[in-house]
Amino acid sequence: MNKFFKLNSLINQTYFLVFISILVGATTSFIWVTSNNQWNIFLNNAYNSGISIYNTIKYNNNLNASITVKKLDNNNDLISRKELEQYYIKASPFKVTTLSISNDKKSNIDQGKISLHIISSKLKYPLAKIESFEILTREQQLGKVIQLVANYCSTTILLIKIDESFWHRIDGNEVWSCQAAPNDKRLIALIIFIISVIFMYFLIRENDLKFNNFILNLRNNLNSQRNTLNDLKGPSELTQIKNTLDHFLKVQKVKLEKRLMVLSSISHDIGTPATKLKLRTSLIEDNQLREKLETDIDQMIDMMNGVLSYTRSEMDLEEETEISYISLIESIVFDYQDLGKNVSFIKPKEKNIGLVSSIFSSHQNRKSVQLNENHPLLVNAKPMSLQRAINNLIENALKYGRTATLTLETNSQTITLIIEDESKNITEELLENLKQPFIRGKNVGFTKGTGLGLTIVSTIAEQHGGNLTFEKSKTGIKAKLMIKR
Repeated sequence: MNKFFKLNSLINQTYFLVFISILVGATTSFIWVTSNNQWNIFLNNAYNSGISIYNTIKYNNNLNASITVKKLDNNNDLISRKELEQYYIKASPFKVTTLSISNDKKSNIDQGKISLHIISSKLKYPLAKIESFEILTREQQLGKVIQLVANYCSTTILLIKIDESFWHRIDGNEVWSCQAAPNDKRLIALIIFIISVIFMYFLIRENDLKFNNFILNLRNNLNSQRNTLNDLKGPSELTQIKNTLDHFLKVQKVKLEKRLMVLSSISHDIGTPATKLKLRTSLIEDNQLREKLETDIDQMIDMMNGVLSYTRSEMDLEEETEISYISLIESIVFDYQDLGKNVSFIKPKEKNIGLVSSIFSSHQNRKSVQLNENHPLLVNAKPMSLQRAINNLIENALKYGRTATLTLETNSQTITLIIEDESKNITEELLENLKQPFIRGKNVGFTKGTGLGLTIVSTIAEQHGGNLTFEKSKTGIKAKLMIKR
């Protein structure tokens, strides 16, 4: 039961978000509707007060004690602004809205006019906003005017004269001023709603970031020798996925280790009978038969060694280290040249490898880095694996294309080693299949090989975050080994 209340799983978080959404929605709706209702009640009270004021002045009816009515010794049609100052009794300046209410179409009795001065410190009231003003009785019209005054809730004094009677000063700020108005809680409801939405967004965003970090962790682990993923914090479902993957990685590595052990044992065990077979075939007097048997034995040994090398490349046991890529290529090329092989390396000339910036430089201050033939071209790589891959590509170029010309293409993100030969009779379809195990070109003739060399190269390239591709050139085939810098 305690686990249900812990937000350590996606399902519990979903339940929590649904509950919070319903609670917030109901609360904000209640606050909003209640605030609107209170405001409508406030406006209706002001409207009824206007009708009561009319009946009090006209018929001497009782009036709400919170409204003060004072009869003035003035029965002129209009009151001058100078006279209004003494009736307002507030700090100047003030604004005056003057209007006349008449045209009672609903009753043939008590035809007349109401003169009205509305004195306010803030504004002149927009009387045009009162809808259907002319079809109401005079007391209803006065009620609408008071309702309009209450809608703007300013401190207001009214001077009212009905027909030919005296002016009356009305002070009803306890009914229609801002102090009498109910508190507007709609802003509170809006703030609660916004805070709840932001909270739910960040909760969902936090889970999204944790899953993205998990994916990045898994992607980085593909190029490492670790059997487990980095520790992470997140929902219980994510932890379960991580533990399952850890177990899967351990199981797969154990299988690969057993496979490598079996292959190593077989390779070692085959060495002894293979040597005996070679000794015995040397006793065969028929030269043609002896050569065929020796070729078969060598092919069997090469195939076992090829499978063993491929399995070792899959194990990815070598640690990464920083090396000079150009120095590695030069050492390999020099070894082939010492053996009289037709292998050459064309160093890169002056070349722009792209914009490089630091956290202290702006976009405009970024500078281009120039690469020249003396640049060491440092990379983080597995030197033995990379050397094996380059050797395999050169060997293929020499076997099937007679020459191997090495060049480099590089930018700020990747390095591509291009090995071009002079091979012929290679189709586009075959180029795509050369990386598959045991696939060889049609131009191999009687050249020895198992068809695993390019598969090993492709695996090593993927371990370095790159790939192996082929394309036709004017002279033959270009093999492109791309790795991440």
